[in-house]
Amino acid sequence: MADTDEAAINLPAQDAGAHIEVDLSDETQDFRMLNSISFLTDGSQTSLPKRGEKDFEPNPTLFQADILSASRQAMHNALSYPRLHHPKHHVTGVYAPNGPTPPRSAQTIETTISEESQAKKPATTEVGVPAESCVYISAPKGQLFKTIGQADRWNRIWLLPEEALYLLERGSLDIRWPCSEVGDGDEDGTEDSGIPMSLQAAYAAFMGRSGLTSERFSVYTGLRRLGYTITRAPGWYNEEEGADVSESEQTSLMRQQGPGLAGIFGRFLQWLYRPDEPTTALGPVAGLGFHRSYEEIYRKLSIIPWYDPTTAPSPAPRTTPPYRVVFHIYKPSTPFKKSAPPVPDFRIAVVNARTHTTFPLLSQLGALLESTPLDPPTERMSRQLYMRLRHGYRNVILAVVDEGVVSYLRIADSAFGKEQIYKEKNVRGNKGPPRPRPKGR
Repeated sequence: MADTDEAAINLPAQDAGAHIEVDLSDETQDFRMLNSISFLTDGSQTSLPKRGEKDFEPNPTLFQADILSASRQAMHNALSYPRLHHPKHHVTGVYAPNGPTPPRSAQTIETTISEESQAKKPATTEVGVPAESCVYISAPKGQLFKTIGQADRWNRIWLLPEEALYLLERGSLDIRWPCSEVGDGDEDGTEDSGIPMSLQAAYAAFMGRSGLTSERFSVYTGLRRLGYTITRAPGWYNEEEGADVSESEQTSLMRQQGPGLAGIFGRFLQWLYRPDEPTTALGPVAGLGFHRSYEEIYRKLSIIPWYDPTTAPSPAPRTTPPYRVVFHIYKPSTPFKKSAPPVPDFRIAVVNARTHTTFPLLSQLGALLESTPLDPPTERMSRQLYMRLRHGYRNVILAVVDEGVVSYLRIADSAFGKEQIYKEKNVRGNKGPPRPRPKGR
């Protein structure tokens, strides 16, 4: 009976497909094809094959167990193959744990700066080089460094932790430990010791440095692989500002703020309970008097206060982490210059779905949107109502990271009250004048 069942399981895939619909994305990938790659033996081939169809059923049989074991072993063999740098594109960087420092040749010349002050303030006053940079490259090669890193006066490219880890992970950079880390050389740590840094050691050294988290790095690497240019936003550095604001304080701030998205509810309550102004509860909704046009009637019917995003709140509301813009994103087609970055195409706030399981409050979203500059609809969108409302006057993208899976949610600051539909004319085109309807049924 066991042989009969196993023989039935081992039928060809086309026979079973006629009775059961199987989602191939939910099955296990067969990696036995990796055994036929020639680079595992002679090193002549360096490219992996394309993904094939998945061929496994969730049945505990000896046949499937043998296939799974062979597939795992083939994947282990492929991953154990050493990743080598091509000599023409080999780029070497040096890990500088103390931050940006001058080279040793420059340190001997600059006698006005003492060694004690350099140890206390490792970040120099180099223009454009962030103090959080921790890896420098003396001889950069390739197109990646047009949008990654900042150069100092000695033509060295300094990399931020996420930039260095991304280049090391994709195999475009070889990071070496400094001499001070292995007990040789001076304490400045600006010389190559010749010992390469592994990917595991790079994660230990860079992750958690200057606010870099696994969620932020997942968003950074995902967008980088898609061709986008990414830079840090000012919200990256003020992580602790406003973190102690309780929910009751946020509710009071929401009611105190006048203009702005967060204060619309409070202004509606103030309008509802104002006894000193006339009300339409005891008379016509449009008010008394003569009305000579429908536009005048519609204007009087606008009795509920609406939100105007063009009016900036004063003072500006405080943002609370993680609802802060931490990344500025530029499209691949956007001309980018590191010395003078253009206006970003997108602004992204990174949220950890494991620690923030509820939807953000209205005050948090309002403060997040109002922390961005005004971006009204363009002239091309002015003719289409849906595009104007969809674009809004301010917009932010929330990158929600759930154990490495990133979901992007766009939040726009629309102004429905500014769209006065009654003023738009009904254009009939070439249909001619309206005809009277025939009488009868």
